[in-house]
Amino acid sequence: MGPFLLYRIAEVVKSLRLVPVTFALFLIARGSLFSQEDPAAWLDSARRAAGVRAVAGDALLSQTAARWAETLAAAGILTHRGDDGSTGLDRYRAMGGTEVRVGEILGAGPALDLIEKAWMDSREHRTLALSPDWTHAGWGSARSGSSLVVVVLFTQRLVEALSMTVDGSGLTVEGRFLPVQAITGTLVNGLDEVVPSRWDPASRTFRFEVPASLLAGYLRLGYRTADGGFTLTNAFTLPRGKGFPGGKARSAAPAPAP
Repeated sequence: MGPFLLYRIAEVVKSLRLVPVTFALFLIARGSLFSQEDPAAWLDSARRAAGVRAVAGDALLSQTAARWAETLAAAGILTHRGDDGSTGLDRYRAMGGTEVRVGEILGAGPALDLIEKAWMDSREHRTLALSPDWTHAGWGSARSGSSLVVVVLFTQRLVEALSMTVDGSGLTVEGRFLPVQAITGTLVNGLDEVVPSRWDPASRTFRFEVPASLLAGYLRLGYRTADGGFTLTNAFTLPRGKGFPGGKARSAAPAPAP
C-alpha cells in the first residue's frame, strides 16, 4: 500500500445485468504532483494520454455527485452506500437519471491534485476512470474541515436525444439508438413488451406510444440485435425520480464506516 493510500473501499455494484464498479479512497500526502483546475480537466487529460475517447460533461451526473459529496463531507466519512443500501446508481435514478450503468469513484484529501494523483496510482480507480465504455461524466466536491471530498460519476449513454413525454393521452418515448448493432427497439411497460410505432432501420430512430390506460409505473428501453440478443439502455419510473419499484427514497444518509 503506497504512501498516498490511507484507506480504500472497493465494491462491485450490480445493476440489472451490468456491473459498474465503484471505488473510494482517503489520502494523506504533501506536495503538488497533478495540477488541474477540476476533475473534468484531469479526466480529459488522463483519457487522452491513454488513447481513450473523451467523455462529455453531464449536468445531472454533476448534480448527483455534488449532493453526495456534500452529504459525505457533513458526515465526515467516505462510502458509496447509504444506510438503506443505496448506491451511486440509486442516487442518479432518484435525480431522474435513466441510464442503466453508473460508475463512481470517491476521494478525500488535502487538495484535488493529490486526490487525482492517488486515483491514477490505484489500479482500480485508473481502470474505472479510463474505461472506454463511459461516454459521460460529472463531478462534485465539498469541504470537510481541512479535507476536500470529491465524487466523480460516470455513465454509458446508448440513446441520443432521448425524449419521454407524458400527457393525458399517455406516454411517448422517442430517440435514436447509437449502437449500429440495433436492428429494432423495444419498450417494456411493466411486464408487457411494446413494439415501436415508428422505427427507421437506417438511422435507428424510434418512437413508442403507450396509452394512459395501459401505462405502468416502471419502464425499460432497449434494442435487439441480429443474433436475438437484447441490450437494456434505459430504465425509468413514472413520475421520474422514484428509483426502483418498491425501493425506499434511495438517497439516504451514508452508512456508518465499516
